Amino acid sequence: MKRVSYALVLPLICSSLISCSSSPKQAGSKPGKGYVTKGNGSFTLQPFKEVTLENGLKIIFIRDMTLPRLSLTLMFKTGSVQETDAKAGLNALTAYLLEQGTQSRNAMKVADDFGQLGSSLDVSPGADVTTVYADSLSTGSDFLLDLFVDVAMNPAFKDAEISRLRAQMLAGLQKKIDNPSAYADDRMDQYLYGAHPYARDVNGTPEALRGISKQDIIKHYLTFYRPNNASLAVVGSFGDEFEKRVEEIFGKWTKRTIPVVNTEAPPAIDDLKVKLIVKKGLQQTQIRISGLGIARSNEDYLRLRLANEALGGGFASRLNQKVRDDLGLTYSIYSYFDVRKERGSFDVSTFTKNETAGKTLEETLKVIRDYAEQGAQESEVAGARSQLIGQFPRAIETADRLAYNLLALDFYGIPVDYLTDFNKNVGAIKAAEANKAFQKAIDPSKLKVLVYGDEKIISQFEKYKPEIERVK
Repeated sequence: MKRVSYALVLPLICSSLISCSSSPKQAGSKPGKGYVTKGNGSFTLQPFKEVTLENGLKIIFIRDMTLPRLSLTLMFKTGSVQETDAKAGLNALTAYLLEQGTQSRNAMKVADDFGQLGSSLDVSPGADVTTVYADSLSTGSDFLLDLFVDVAMNPAFKDAEISRLRAQMLAGLQKKIDNPSAYADDRMDQYLYGAHPYARDVNGTPEALRGISKQDIIKHYLTFYRPNNASLAVVGSFGDEFEKRVEEIFGKWTKRTIPVVNTEAPPAIDDLKVKLIVKKGLQQTQIRISGLGIARSNEDYLRLRLANEALGGGFASRLNQKVRDDLGLTYSIYSYFDVRKERGSFDVSTFTKNETAGKTLEETLKVIRDYAEQGAQESEVAGARSQLIGQFPRAIETADRLAYNLLALDFYGIPVDYLTDFNKNVGAIKAAEANKAFQKAIDPSKLKVLVYGDEKIISQFEKYKPEIERVK
């Protein structure tokens, strides 16, 4: 259950985008517009060019001459899904090590060279994909390209850097345990997905991280960090000669056969299941409600985006109005579909005082049941529709954002007209269609609930006959 809020992902509500996957920091840049609007509610995207090299690498070129800058985004079609449970964290450790030294540059030299460009490398490992991003002024384009290629194609994986990064990742995992909200998120993922890789933190587990060897890292890199398992976006002020140089340099990258990794299906949910995790001394109770949702490729994706916006995606949503505003049980409650390459989740997240934990869950479940049974009213859907259409330009408002979304579309196998016709398609969805899609996707009687709070809350949940786990 992802709680990241990167620049391409509107905070907490998985807005008008391709997915709720993590996206790198390039979205914060401010180059020229990535689109122009048309009178019929559609968008004309900034022109782009696609090239596929002989080694399988797909390159998207977007020339944006409004600012003297250049950015490079490399998306590897690999993530924690390609790990085994025994090697959880392998992909993240491999990805982070890319910026920790190459065959010709140590970690300090890599950092210094990016610093000379006024830039840095942003590496973002995820469940489905891993992205690597950097930018600079266009006067440093050639140096940026050489440095970026060196990092991507010639990592050193030195023992000292492996040990240092492993220690940092272990400390990060330990720190999350001390954050009740993050801890509840992680435990909900485990509860919902079971043995599926989506159950794990992308940074792995302490036990698995300690057992990952240098040989494991090298093998993972050589297996999955290949040109025929990646795509590249080049954005900014450049000409034909730079395009040719990009193709020539990346064309030297050796491809390999990419193995198919089969995953175990998440466990089926046959009724409403409640799990209490109690820890003495917690001042608030975290509540998570989840069910199995859809993959990004599902034909009902936009209908469910609209349905969820009315249920819990926006400030005027039914969950927020009822549980937060009317009943005053929480300061924050929201729902979303966390769509991914494989079947993702439907999630509701909130917190409350220990004394009102049981009532908060009861009222939240009631809203979900009523919504599934009766659907949203036309006025609710109209408001949600306006919200989605109004927010959407943020997804492609810059050339960098457009580039990232094009890479993501390619990964998920979604046509580009998802972007160009978004407003028109959302505007055409009727309330009945959105309601039907939600009823098809979500059965309120088949959800999992995880409650994390003080021991004193146990009596409030007796009617659910919960599984109880005590932690120190």
